[in-house]
Amino acid sequence: MSDSLADAAGIDVRRGVTFAAPDGSPLHLDLYRPATAGFGTADAARRAAVVLVPGSRGRAPDSGELARYALDLAERGYVCVVPAYRGSDVASFPAQIRDLKAAVRWLRAADDVGVDPDRVGAFGHGTGAHLAVLAAVTAGEASFAPHESAFAGVPIDAAAASSAHDGIAAVVGVAGTYALEHQPETDGLVALLGGDRESAPDAWERASPSTYLGGNGQPGARDTSQTDAAADVPPILLLHGEDDDVVPAMASELFHDMLEESDVTAECVVAADAGHGVHETQRPFTLGWTEAFFDRHLR
Repeated sequence: MSDSLADAAGIDVRRGVTFAAPDGSPLHLDLYRPATAGFGTADAARRAAVVLVPGSRGRAPDSGELARYALDLAERGYVCVVPAYRGSDVASFPAQIRDLKAAVRWLRAADDVGVDPDRVGAFGHGTGAHLAVLAAVTAGEASFAPHESAFAGVPIDAAAASSAHDGIAAVVGVAGTYALEHQPETDGLVALLGGDRESAPDAWERASPSTYLGGNGQPGARDTSQTDAAADVPPILLLHGEDDDVVPAMASELFHDMLEESDVTAECVVAADAGHGVHETQRPFTLGWTEAFFDRHLR
């Protein structure tokens, strides 16, 4: 997406903003914000926000993949960030979910961005969908929390960022996989989780969103320590392409059934004549469902 397009749409864009530095290696995000309120002003409106998580198939993600979605949602009034996270070639799980939660905490702690801390949603595609949904069902999970040292040297109050809650108020997953107990051992997942099911069973269990579904939509299968601000599993929308040959649409349909059994507010929509790149080939379908969903749950 060109900066001229963002200018024409009245969107302030900041690229390459450092939000964390785990192990001393900076991670950056792109920030999109409606220009009407301005950055850093005392009377800036507190807006709903969306964290957009690109797919990566286990490698470092391309922030440009979801740039157009960030622009579209910013035009609708949302603050949007597209964060980087460490790929499996750099670090294995749970580094990726810690990086995503660091971006969520940074977003809440960055006063000059003007985000309403109670209205932060997430959108992800592929691996990004997996991570976004995992973040949504593990609010307050201590083992996934970024360390305070991850914010050292970042231009933000490290204590405020590390103590900010990482709950998600609504999440959209596109072409993701969420019940790893039913997922084949692909090369990407084996690399991401540091081994196959036999050699890394705990990682496979911890990385699966299905693990955290308990009665009444509460993450309860594991011993989770949750903040009072984000104790419930939020509403979840699952979108998928009917002809996805990377992650079958059944992955979303199966997880949707699990969510309903756990009394979680959930929707699942499968697009005909669409594959794994449904967010690109059928953007009006994906964007239309996403905007309507966020307008219901984040406004």
